[in-house]
Amino acid sequence: MLHITLEPISEMHLAYLNKRKCLIRSIGLILFLLLITETVSTAATEPDAAAETARASGEAVQEESAAEDDAWGEDGWEEDWEAPVVLADPLEPINRFFFHFNDRLYYWVLKPVATVYAGFIPEELQIGFRNFFDNLRTPAKAVSSLLQGNVRDSLHEVARFSLNSTAGIIGFGDFAKDVLDLRSSYEDLGQTFAHYGAGGGFYINWPFLGPSNFRDSLGLLGDSYLHPLFFLDAEWGVIIGAWSLDKVNYTALTLGDYELFTKTALDPYAAVKDAYLQYRKGLIENK
Repeated sequence: MLHITLEPISEMHLAYLNKRKCLIRSIGLILFLLLITETVSTAATEPDAAAETARASGEAVQEESAAEDDAWGEDGWEEDWEAPVVLADPLEPINRFFFHFNDRLYYWVLKPVATVYAGFIPEELQIGFRNFFDNLRTPAKAVSSLLQGNVRDSLHEVARFSLNSTAGIIGFGDFAKDVLDLRSSYEDLGQTFAHYGAGGGFYINWPFLGPSNFRDSLGLLGDSYLHPLFFLDAEWGVIIGAWSLDKVNYTALTLGDYELFTKTALDPYAAVKDAYLQYRKGLIENK
């Protein structure tokens, strides 16, 4: 009788897990198709590459003598400044709402919890937790590096994951970096999409997750498939708990940074947005 009672429960549980995975895959496919559409649309509106090159070459010839005569003038200094990263923000009213939501969440919940956490947990252990969660993201880094053709970096990530999960005591110690100087590549699927020409699309400020864009949001969804917790088929409570601990631990290690950055900005929303875009641009270009 006991066996007969448990059988349907087991089947229902498996059906629930299958439906959950199918839903996640469906969302990922929809976002992937939207990304392709956005990328093709962006490419179609760009000027012809050959014409652009010819135009740039002509302008370079015309301005060469003037640049030599005024190398230290005002125009010369202006050329040294890098143009700001521009990304469409059609959802700005919604993004600003969620920015203020995340800002209040930080001051009212995250910062007080992180302050208490930092008072009880030694900094050495906080660094250990940071290493542990970073080690869990290593499979996604390895796959992203491989998809970009960086076989060497991918092998380094595999070696890092193996060494840190064993000699590094399940990732709490960064044995690979400290002993063998194997450093992380910090790659992700968002950078992989950018490597193959995908634009950012438009800016998004997610509740709880913070600043992102369409391309990197799709990459984040893809990275979640490569997370060990996904392969272990962990319950949502475990996933949310692990994410919360990671967030609190990171905040405890960086207390004061967010306040200093936002309080000195005329428009905190614009400042955070620009900082995120510059950060992602640096990761993508500095290989």
